[in-house]
Amino acid sequence: MSNYRLASNHEFFVRDLLRDYCAVYLAVVEQQVRCRRDGNISYTQVRTLIGESMSKGVFWRLKDTAHYLYRNEESSAADSTGAHYASIGRLIDWCIGYAFHECCKLREDAFQGQHYATRLIQLSSEDPLAQRLAAPLMSLSGQTAESVKREITRILHVLRAGMLLLIRYLPSAAENCSLARWLATDEDRVRKAFQNLYPALIKALYRDTPERMYTLAAVDFLECGRSEEALNLLSHADELGRLDEDGRRMEQAIRAGIPGVSAVPDMSQTGVAGSRP
Repeated sequence: MSNYRLASNHEFFVRDLLRDYCAVYLAVVEQQVRCRRDGNISYTQVRTLIGESMSKGVFWRLKDTAHYLYRNEESSAADSTGAHYASIGRLIDWCIGYAFHECCKLREDAFQGQHYATRLIQLSSEDPLAQRLAAPLMSLSGQTAESVKREITRILHVLRAGMLLLIRYLPSAAENCSLARWLATDEDRVRKAFQNLYPALIKALYRDTPERMYTLAAVDFLECGRSEEALNLLSHADELGRLDEDGRRMEQAIRAGIPGVSAVPDMSQTGVAGSRP
């Protein structure tokens, strides 16, 4: 990918990274819950999570996005806040890549458990001879099941560590309107994924003014020409008690039909550092 395309789409890549990260984490958690409850996982769901080279799943797309963002040192230094964020970004990329390839191992073990383990049981039940001959192989199914548990644990451990790194990295995205819009409109999913780390995530982005998320999200709606959605979001924020003064002025301007209300509010008036890329 060219440096120009990476720079011009940086906001969207960061948004996609966090969105897909949450989707992957929750999908693996779902398999862990199933494994603990039923003793197995779904090969089909894990295969879909990864995908194939010609039809990439969300985990594969997440890995590619991380590579685009963090394996280009020149763009990292120019587009974020320098070497500090570049170093964090490379660690995030490592976590995602490691977890992805661990998930590939999980997919193979899921296939073994769903097909070969079941087939062995069927073959061994055909007659006494088959049962005796298959006996030395029966322990393999249990070993595969233990491998599945270990792989899920490792994936979630690495992804959880990656969340802490994301929290350190995201101050560089404090003015990312696309990211703010996704956070504001899919808040339940973000909370479910980050759990007790959610407050730290929002604080990393917006410091002591979490209300700013809704204002920036409304800006993104307006820049897409979706004033009704922007107004609905601002009204919702007001109902929650999360509408700041910039958002309130924006809401009033939209209702009054004043043109040019999609500009990002002046950060100097809010006490939040940073500027939109």
